[in-house]
Amino acid sequence: MGIVFPKRCVLCGEMMPAAGVGKAMLCPTCAAEVRQQYRCTEPIRIPGAADAAAALYYTGKVRNAMQRFKFQHKQHYADWFAAQMLPLLADRLDAWQPDLITYMPIGFLRLHERGYNQAELLGKAVAEPFGLPCIATLRKRAFTPKQSAQKDATARQKNAERALQPLENAEVRGKSVVLVDDIITTGATAAAAVKLLREIGAAKVYVLAAAHTPGK
Repeated sequence: MGIVFPKRCVLCGEMMPAAGVGKAMLCPTCAAEVRQQYRCTEPIRIPGAADAAAALYYTGKVRNAMQRFKFQHKQHYADWFAAQMLPLLADRLDAWQPDLITYMPIGFLRLHERGYNQAELLGKAVAEPFGLPCIATLRKRAFTPKQSAQKDATARQKNAERALQPLENAEVRGKSVVLVDDIITTGATAAAAVKLLREIGAAKVYVLAAAHTPGK
């Protein structure tokens, strides 16, 4: 007989009721809160991107859940965050006409410590239902200063541009590319990634994120 482990709500961490849960990943209270206060409704503009969208506001319980996803080995949270992103891509399929999904890279040391790239998990989960390939196209330079340590928007943009490099085998020429990221804050890193993808031949680049910092 297999052991049945209790499920916890992705957002609040509370135990889910045993009856009627099925594949649900949120408790009823958090599900209502997502509908009422966490859906991202503001337009997102990333320089160089043909369009951009984010599913949720990076605040409150969503912020806490994202932190657990990234830093506490909660890889299965990718399923829930990707499920919030899928309707956005579905609504934009005709307009975006994507040929492939790619994702924001993380540094080698961070990848070694964590064991996974959260943006890659999201990218693969978003790509699969649409039958799209999900490929790596960018890498992060070693020993790049943190974005949070930069003093202003200009410094963040310059640091982001220095931080990324295209992979030698990245084939995006003439293609419509969707760049997946976990969080858009100032948009500097996403803009740098978009610029690189355009420089190596992408016809159009769209940005799709799980979360966006309100008001940024």
